[in-house]
Amino acid sequence: MGPWHTRVRWLRTGGVTVIAILAASGCVMGPEDFGPQVTSKTGSLTQPMSQFREELAPYGDWVNLPDVGWVWRPDPNEVGAGFAPYSTGGRWVSSDWGWTFESDWEWGHAPFHYGRWFNTPSMGWVWWPDNEWAPAWVDWRWGNGFVGWQPLAPPGINTGLSWTFVSANNFVQPDVGSHLLPESRVQELMRQTQPVGEHVVAREGHWNRGPEPAEVARATGQEVPRSKPMTPPTGQPTRAEASAPVSQ
Repeated sequence: MGPWHTRVRWLRTGGVTVIAILAASGCVMGPEDFGPQVTSKTGSLTQPMSQFREELAPYGDWVNLPDVGWVWRPDPNEVGAGFAPYSTGGRWVSSDWGWTFESDWEWGHAPFHYGRWFNTPSMGWVWWPDNEWAPAWVDWRWGNGFVGWQPLAPPGINTGLSWTFVSANNFVQPDVGSHLLPESRVQELMRQTQPVGEHVVAREGHWNRGPEPAEVARATGQEVPRSKPMTPPTGQPTRAEASAPVSQ
């Protein structure tokens, strides 16, 4: 196993202190070497997480990050240069649970519904595994004909802003990553848009339903695509069930 060196600087939101990880070393691991995910808030991996390990191993590397634990880095040969989670290789579709990313990759059901993505200076985007389901672990912005989203980092870690924007007309297009607006416009688009979407409390943090599908349809003049049927393990009621009157 070869050494992996990086220099990462994060703000731990829980303690309002900056933790610097300097010259940290780890190993790129195969499935047989994978150990338990351990952070300050979580214990060992459960059986579903072991399944993620085996499913994702052929498509990337598992790396042990100090103070974070085991993360998965997708192989650039698999996802291509310039990969960005919730943008590359898929599209946004509406569901009873909120906007969900429908991935073109056969392994996409894992890292785009479980766990969190964050961007590291030397490795790019990596996925921190967890076993709580959400339609997409992102926050949303909306306004003036634009839609933006940002992956939610692991609990207790703030890695800065990583917003992605598209024109509202391109939001529901296949391969949404091919329609991204230039990174140089992000600050401008942040000023032109506002936070949107209902925050749903999760076991750790929250996830966001995103803009209302009816509003997206009005703004774009396009029919909103719907997700395939899904039954999340969280057991939360769908929108229709949650809004139905309670029988007396």
